[in-house]
Amino acid sequence: MKQWIKDAVIYEIYPVSFCDANGDGIGDLKGITSKIPYLKDLGINTVWLNPCFKSPFRDGGYDVSDYCEIDKKFGTMADFEEMVNSLHAEGIRLVVDFVAGHTSDKHPWFKGSRKQKPDKRYKDFYIWTTNGLDGEPQTVKGVAPRDGTYKINFYEFQPALNFGYGTIREDAKEWQWHYTDERLKPLRDEMIRTMKFYLKKGVDGFRVDMAASLVKADFDRKGVRWLWNEMIGEVKKDYPDCCFLAEWGNPKEAIDCGFDLDYLCHSSECYNELFRSEPNSNIFRYMEKGHSYFHSDGEGSAKSFFDYAKEIYDHAGDRGGFSIPTGYHDVVRIHEQKSDDVAKCIYAFILTTKAVPQIYYGDEIGIKHNYSVNRDGGFIRTGARTPMQWTTGKNFGFSEKTRPYLPVDKVKAHTVEEQQKDENSLLNTLKKLIAIHKKYKALSYGEDMNVISSGYPTQYERGKVSGKIYVAINPSARQYKLKISGYKSIISNNAEYDGETLTLNSGSFFIAEE
Repeated sequence: MKQWIKDAVIYEIYPVSFCDANGDGIGDLKGITSKIPYLKDLGINTVWLNPCFKSPFRDGGYDVSDYCEIDKKFGTMADFEEMVNSLHAEGIRLVVDFVAGHTSDKHPWFKGSRKQKPDKRYKDFYIWTTNGLDGEPQTVKGVAPRDGTYKINFYEFQPALNFGYGTIREDAKEWQWHYTDERLKPLRDEMIRTMKFYLKKGVDGFRVDMAASLVKADFDRKGVRWLWNEMIGEVKKDYPDCCFLAEWGNPKEAIDCGFDLDYLCHSSECYNELFRSEPNSNIFRYMEKGHSYFHSDGEGSAKSFFDYAKEIYDHAGDRGGFSIPTGYHDVVRIHEQKSDDVAKCIYAFILTTKAVPQIYYGDEIGIKHNYSVNRDGGFIRTGARTPMQWTTGKNFGFSEKTRPYLPVDKVKAHTVEEQQKDENSLLNTLKKLIAIHKKYKALSYGEDMNVISSGYPTQYERGKVSGKIYVAINPSARQYKLKISGYKSIISNNAEYDGETLTLNSGSFFIAEE
């Protein structure tokens, strides 16, 4: 794994809702560019940008109708290039979303593929059965002139691209092709060409949507391993520093497939046990087991996370790693049912544990989830995509001329403007933690971690024998006293240390060096 990836502090931006520069109520690329000084001051060094490509936007931009064109709601390709160059000028890298598994049904490829007499070039870009009555699951029937049905990935307007099958049914050999079949190579080449198109424009990597699902009936994962090693390997011949961040939820598998990083996501049980086990805190109700570790009731456990993390370290070595997000566009906002002090504990954990830290826009100021909004196929997820809250002015400074595309909070909420004035605010606490993460080599992903305890409080050390960093975190409402000595405090919250006894009060953390 490249050193810049080990040292990355990732900040995810949902472009619709970050900053509206032209006053039409929709966030745009010029708006992002205008906020680069804020990103620089926050201390992040990598941006993950959600889709800004041409799209009908029926699934938040994850239904792409042209990979190599910027959607006009966000600006132009010139605006995109200006944003990339401006980020790089401030030492900030850019990772863009790459929706590799499907397109919109409005994409020219699919329009050519769905004809009664399909265009030869695009005929096999999608998975079509040869019989309109075939019982293959997740297929759409009777809406295209072409005989047969087409397979989808998520919504009915997202036809699945054809990367082949791992296991082929005897009665489906005519249209289920093995993932190594040469007839599938033109699509792979098109994906590689698209990635190189953006790398030539200065992009530093890709977050790959639904990365695990491209090869169908791939029960042993051999197909997707072959596919991604093939495509990533081809891209990295010309761009060896490129970062591939998977949406996978299983870092061991993702790393074996050639990815540099996977992030713990809503399908990762240990991620939910850390942050989202309370009722109404998860998009998956079956994941709501009652008590997160990071909650004031102090009834959770961090053990499953540390056990799983060790499995990843032992399996991957230096080949790759994983990141831990505060949140992202597909989950309930992290600040739900959590006090500011508990949120600070979360920041301290994400910035000091052995993982690449990932911050979702607005989490740094504690934006709440909006459970009442649904747009662009987001359903409950839409509530995590509402506008960034910059000032106390109209629409919190996101769009000062018109109503935002997605609604702002109806009640007075945290804003960047207010929190910048308060030394102990969520925003300023996170800024300090990011600065510490970047200053101390022991906190880089490549350094060791020794877990001392995984209950309340959790304690661990980072780094090697010399220059170690000690971390203690107590998100619970209880007080704990620990006998420790030989440390010099770097930063703390609601904690007291006299050189021999560490007192961790409600919602506290303590970070120290030897």
